[in-house]
Amino acid sequence: MSKHYLPPKQRNRSRKNLQEKSQKTWYGSYYENGRLVWFSLKTQNKAVAMEWFAKMQASRFVPELQPATKITLKEASKKFIADVENLRKRERGTVAHYAMCLKILVDYFGETAEMASLNAHRCSEFVQNVFAAYSALTARDRLVLYRSFWNWAAGRYNLAGGNPFKGIATQKPKSAPRKFWTIEECEKIIDAAGTEELKCYFALMAFAGLRKEEARQLRIENIKDGKIELVGKGGKFARIPISKRLKSYIDKYLVFLFATESDYTGPLFPRLSKSISIYKYYMVRAVEKAGMPTEEAHYHRFRHSFASNLLRAGRSIKAVQLLMRHENVTLTLNIYGHLLPSDLEEAVEI
Repeated sequence: MSKHYLPPKQRNRSRKNLQEKSQKTWYGSYYENGRLVWFSLKTQNKAVAMEWFAKMQASRFVPELQPATKITLKEASKKFIADVENLRKRERGTVAHYAMCLKILVDYFGETAEMASLNAHRCSEFVQNVFAAYSALTARDRLVLYRSFWNWAAGRYNLAGGNPFKGIATQKPKSAPRKFWTIEECEKIIDAAGTEELKCYFALMAFAGLRKEEARQLRIENIKDGKIELVGKGGKFARIPISKRLKSYIDKYLVFLFATESDYTGPLFPRLSKSISIYKYYMVRAVEKAGMPTEEAHYHRFRHSFASNLLRAGRSIKAVQLLMRHENVTLTLNIYGHLLPSDLEEAVEI
């Protein structure tokens, strides 16, 4: 039970000093288990006594510091991965990537290395030696992971001394041009998808710029009045117009979906809404069947293709920013600016 401190008071040590004010000592007191306990502050100075009382009052709102828990880097990394998988519910691929990155950390410092033994100097040497083979983007992403891992461990095991990865800087990643598929290539991939469900799923990314999770979690009621309504990244609500090309894919799929249940309501993709992991294979298969390289075949490339094809068709950068739901035009320019017309001689002709 916590102690309840009372304001300090002056008390005489004996009756002999009753009349001698200069001899009065300040005493503190507190209640503990219903009993009042007095003790000497060993001072006759009121300012010192009141300073003590202020500290005691403040201590009620500050948790008592606990000693650091001894734990090895290997044990902490295992618990972190378990937390990421079970509590944060990250995808299997993300969990595997985190585990691989932390294994590199454990292998470098050793399985018996304690978390408390890691300091800024040792971590800086680790980054210099290991990150040399990484691209700037990979180095940045892994440094972010190591900082997050340390922050998690510091809170769980009361590690002191600050985050040793915090002051370490890496080379700023260069923005490389995003690879994309042309409209014709997107249509080939979609047609090679096989089922009407996958065709519609791919088309939502290729011709509306939806992210794979946004498309996967759509419901029937989200499509109405020629628009797609959704809550996207960062919890932002968006209403995206449906193009004629996309409408044809949606209409074909809805005919297929309503064929078995005419009054169906719920997820737009009943099977996909449960898990997308098993459908990654179908993406690569469709690209391969369409006769295109599969090395950089991923769902997000559809979204890049949507923005790239809009710019290639002469749409304004502002319109592309709004359709992509970027925070500002600068972000859109940084990613897709290389696709803008650069022929100045033609541009000046009015």
